[in-house]
Amino acid sequence: MDNRINFAVIIGVVLVLAFAVTLTQIENQSISQDSDYEISEELITHWLEKYDPSEQTISVMGDATKNSTPDTLHIILGVESEAETASESLSQNSQSLNNVIASLNNAGVTKDEIETSNFRIYPLYDSIKDSNDNYKQILIGYHVSNILSIHTEKIESAGEIIDVAVSSGVNRVDGVSFQLSDESLKKISDSLIADAINDASQKAENALYPLNYKIVGVKSIVINDHAVPYFETPMRASFDGFAESSMKSAPIMSGDQEITTNVSVVFFIAPK
Repeated sequence: MDNRINFAVIIGVVLVLAFAVTLTQIENQSISQDSDYEISEELITHWLEKYDPSEQTISVMGDATKNSTPDTLHIILGVESEAETASESLSQNSQSLNNVIASLNNAGVTKDEIETSNFRIYPLYDSIKDSNDNYKQILIGYHVSNILSIHTEKIESAGEIIDVAVSSGVNRVDGVSFQLSDESLKKISDSLIADAINDASQKAENALYPLNYKIVGVKSIVINDHAVPYFETPMRASFDGFAESSMKSAPIMSGDQEITTNVSVVFFIAPK
């Protein structure tokens, strides 16, 4: 049984004793002033309403779980390029990226499913010795990185999308993940609330049975939201010295995801 039951009983005993002491003091004062004085029913009712020693509770956690198939594919990939000047590096990068986007569109990935997630351009330096044997930094070129994020419902096309992207100029793939859309996640989580509450109720009844207590009401319910795990394929690669043919027909498959909803319920209880 929850510690709250014992705590409530202790508080109840203290309040009853305090009530008794107060009544005794009032009675003693009454006797000294008027031996026929009686405690009014209004005073007794007021004390019982304000200080209820009978409230007893039990707090229980309930949970419900469901496996669901992901409905959204998330791929992060991009193009990195280097050249002696910033404009040359940027031009090469833009040309390659435009080819990638056009190829993805031809493969069925719409423009609305593609967005830029990161863009960087920075100088490259090398260290050399001067005539005094001191090292100094010299500018040797510029690096441009343009990363795309693809969100699509074409789960079964993960391998094909990566093959097309790599063949058309992508030289960096950061990862592939299979997730549930926000709408699907909310729908499943909402459907699990009732099951989680029923689980909490059953646990409470099992705990109270040997104590000869029963549930007589509900004091509070708290629903706990949890992040949903997703399946991710770690694919960070720069493709330097990495044959593009190695990516052809990549066997990328999604797996079921486990969604869990938890509730914390505080029940009012009483002897049977």
